[in-house]
Amino acid sequence: MILPADLPYLRWVLLKLLASQGGGYWAADGSLARGLDAIGFGASMPQVRVGLFWLADVNAAEIKTAGENVSARLTQAGLDVVEGRQVIPGIKKPLHLDLEE
Repeated sequence: MILPADLPYLRWVLLKLLASQGGGYWAADGSLARGLDAIGFGASMPQVRVGLFWLADVNAAEIKTAGENVSARLTQAGLDVVEGRQVIPGIKKPLHLDLEE
């Protein structure tokens, strides 16, 4: 479970996971949740979805839905955040995770 104070870090990690998918590829929310679990940053599915929709609201990701399924892909603004070229308030890189490729 992610605490409210950790939401900015969750958002950055979601962007990093989307960036690892490669440009233009859509990632399902379930796949992103498994990715978070794999690095010890477990979040509930509602937290993942809220994070994705928040990222879409600030144009860091694009969202598409099909029934109950949610998929996301990175925008240029999201990539710029991950690569340190842009700052979006509410997104922070966790200092305790080494997610470099």
